[in-house]
Amino acid sequence: MKYEINVRGIERRVPSGFRLPAAFKMFVDVCRQSQLGDSGWFAVKYTAPSDLLGFDPENRFVPFLRLGDGGFVAFWFQTRNSPAIIHCDSEGNASVAGVNFADFLLRLTRRKTTVPDLDDREVDKSPSFKRLPKRMAPLANKRKELNAWLDANHPEVTSTDDESEAIRQELHRALTTDMAASIRKSEKLLRYELAEDDDFHSSVDMIVHLTSRSYKVTTIGGLPFPRPQRLRKVLDRLVAWLGHPLKSCKISLWSDGRVWVDGNTCFEPPLSE
Repeated sequence: MKYEINVRGIERRVPSGFRLPAAFKMFVDVCRQSQLGDSGWFAVKYTAPSDLLGFDPENRFVPFLRLGDGGFVAFWFQTRNSPAIIHCDSEGNASVAGVNFADFLLRLTRRKTTVPDLDDREVDKSPSFKRLPKRMAPLANKRKELNAWLDANHPEVTSTDDESEAIRQELHRALTTDMAASIRKSEKLLRYELAEDDDFHSSVDMIVHLTSRSYKVTTIGGLPFPRPQRLRKVLDRLVAWLGHPLKSCKISLWSDGRVWVDGNTCFEPPLSE
């Protein structure tokens, strides 16, 4: 049985102005030549990081390995330098698995990533990669950076009430057609039909400006939003519920029913949905 590999799903999540490390192609090629279990139990594919982190890191975390326990290994695009590598376990605990991708690959060959699915594999020979550093880099400073970033970006604790749930439902009703188009677009890119329990979530993203003097809704990328006035009433309700205007605020509606406001406030559907 071969690895499950979906590089396109990873590539399309890389934030603007960044790029995947050059050695990532070499890593994928090694995985294609390996049998499942030879290098650990994982799939080379994107998986939604917010499901474990408890907040939407937008495109700063781009998972590229889905682990057997449900956790992931991700690129952390925080600076223009080579992205650090982050491991998030099935309980949502995040740690540093490499200060950059080359450091991660060196740790992978030495079984020192601290990722159990990678370090505890029972094989005689570790994967081989070219042009790796001679020694592993210290992780202490990068761990401090990660912890500080997680503390700063962890979502506000919001209590669900009847009004917030009504707002969530109304946003999804108003954007039913847009969400269906987003799902079709994602299926075309992924080349398979998305199931209800798929880890990949399509989304409709908007930038909203709503103050006492202005009302404007644009899509991500600055493109005109179709019929923006249809959202005025529900966005007014959202402003009243939040208690502050929406200035250059990103609102994302996900196909799993969630609504994210600026990446740090999430309205989740009831568990029964």
